[in-house]
Amino acid sequence: MNTVKRGANRATYDVEKINSILDAGFVGYVSYTYQGKAIAIPMAYGSRDNRIIFHGSNANRMLTSLLAVKEMSMTVTHLDALVMAWSGFHHSVNYRSVTLFGTAKKIEEIADKNAALLCFMEHMMKGRWDGIRKMNHQEFDRTLVD
Repeated sequence: MNTVKRGANRATYDVEKINSILDAGFVGYVSYTYQGKAIAIPMAYGSRDNRIIFHGSNANRMLTSLLAVKEMSMTVTHLDALVMAWSGFHHSVNYRSVTLFGTAKKIEEIADKNAALLCFMEHMMKGRWDGIRKMNHQEFDRTLVD
């Protein structure tokens, strides 16, 4: 487990609080390495049972890179307030954030993949799953879920 060093008194490792931050958002910055270069990109996610779910094309460079190295990190941040001061030195921001470290694993079992896609869509917008058409076989096969 990684621990916060600077400002450690403001950090928490409480799973409930972490999940509340994850549940309040749906875009996180995923960090990965591609051809020796560090990259961080925004990515929509779903959250279920202390797991993060991503989906994209089978050719998605980020997802395939995560699966190849089996490691990932993601940060979700919510800006709560700007802290303004008389001096630029003392300007700051109040925010809630979570940085996660974990392993990436492809979801291949049909029932698990369907459940993950449902979770992803419902995390983004509650009730949306029932309002969209069902994925056809080709779309389902071309979608990578991890």
